[in-house]
Amino acid sequence: IRKNTYWKCKVQKFIYRHIPITYWLLNYSKEDAFCDVVAGVTICLTMVPQSIAYASLANLSPEFGLNSAFMGCFIYVFFGTIKEVVIGPSSLMALLTLEFTHDLNADFVILLCFICGIVELAMGLLKLGFIVELISSPVVSGFTSATSIIIIFSQIKGLLGVNFKSKGFIDNLMHLIKNITDIQHADFILGIGCIILLLILRQMKDIPISGRVPSKQIVKKLLWFLSISRNAMVVVIGSGISAYYINSGGKPPFITTNIVQSGLPQIQFPPVSSKLGNTTIDFPIMVQKLGSGIVVIPIVSILANVAIAKAFKEGPIDATQEMITLALANIFGSFVQSMPTSGAFTRSAVISASGVRTPLAGLYSASLTLLSLKFLAPYFHLIPRSTLSAILITAVIFLIDVKIFFSLWKNSKFDLSCLMCTLLCCVFLGVEIGLLIGITLSLSRLIYLFMRPVIKVEKFKKQYGSFIQVTPKIGLFFPTMDILSRLITEVALNEGMGVLPIVIDCTHFVGLDYTAAKVMYI
Repeated sequence: IRKNTYWKCKVQKFIYRHIPITYWLLNYSKEDAFCDVVAGVTICLTMVPQSIAYASLANLSPEFGLNSAFMGCFIYVFFGTIKEVVIGPSSLMALLTLEFTHDLNADFVILLCFICGIVELAMGLLKLGFIVELISSPVVSGFTSATSIIIIFSQIKGLLGVNFKSKGFIDNLMHLIKNITDIQHADFILGIGCIILLLILRQMKDIPISGRVPSKQIVKKLLWFLSISRNAMVVVIGSGISAYYINSGGKPPFITTNIVQSGLPQIQFPPVSSKLGNTTIDFPIMVQKLGSGIVVIPIVSILANVAIAKAFKEGPIDATQEMITLALANIFGSFVQSMPTSGAFTRSAVISASGVRTPLAGLYSASLTLLSLKFLAPYFHLIPRSTLSAILITAVIFLIDVKIFFSLWKNSKFDLSCLMCTLLCCVFLGVEIGLLIGITLSLSRLIYLFMRPVIKVEKFKKQYGSFIQVTPKIGLFFPTMDILSRLITEVALNEGMGVLPIVIDCTHFVGLDYTAAKVMYI
């Protein structure tokens, strides 16, 4: 009986950990349901227009963004551990997707989503979450700021109403200069107007309204609702203007989104072959063309999710479970034609402010997203491209961390150099190269500490005789041995006169490798 009880407890604990809904749903109340419905509807008003914009950023049709949104939310309901995390398309994932698939078709995006999920799942099962901890905060800040700058410049063409394809920041800048005379005034006016309106609406929630009079509380709630639904509002306004021109028998004076087929996505296996022009590409070549994206995107998405989890969760987080959940969202998302997904700070902030109680809010958000795919897709072609550009620009401009520059200037010039190097390399050389250089530069400091540890030398005189004590402040590893050997030799000859014994104090040791042990033995 004891054995059966033991295994029953083990299985129950395993299920509670890896399928958290089985635990918290037992105590789910009507109040929780009401709060989650409000939060789910609220986040949907933010997520639907943003998903369309992120798909546009990745050069994909709107349904890719919406497919990613509903599947990510749905999976997180069952496997997620933090109520504020909302899995879906993000500006960072869209930019990285564009970076690795800009010359390829949508089949490669779907396959990339699937492979990213497999890589994330492997990292989760092998508990490799510590890898993201090797990426320092200045490097993350530089990477995030760089991607925000790249996104802003990539959306200027949408604001100006010009059409061209570009590869990277420099190429985009050159094309902008080349096409500066082709500016469409209607797109520019509408885009700037949307940016101004979005920024005004963003600040409305922060208007101070004191007092607990019911009328003031209603006004405060109304301003907050208008603020968080600002993306949906500008999409409706822009689409309304397009509809007015069409109903008047004319054509909108600005560029609009491509026509989208209505209906729910078909469930099918990710493509293992595709056609580029007249050439059929099989699976190995497809993976080869995706390049380092199959590694870079999973690491960045895990990094984003862990950062959001740490920001909103009080107490320890289950990083392994979060990685597995993100992996499942991408794997299952690829079966409904999704792009790579992750969490996003903007969505987490909105759903947190909406009073979310449990991850079940994602179910309501996913349901509304599916309804929009079913019934609103025929109207997506009315959305002006400049409106989507305005949504993207106002979403990412606040991700540029300016305060950290001044803080690092005062406190750590080395960390500032890591940040600046990451930022500049990401902008001018490519995001994957910039991130790799930033990580390498940041890790070089840790390697230097192992190669040049602080070593304290003291001379003691006891009843039983004199000796020299050498105290390394860190463990002995092979990069340290040359300097330690030279130091011991110098101390033995100069201070010990070749006769005093040398004692190595191992109090502060954190480790000892084979090379160090061999040198000490010799």
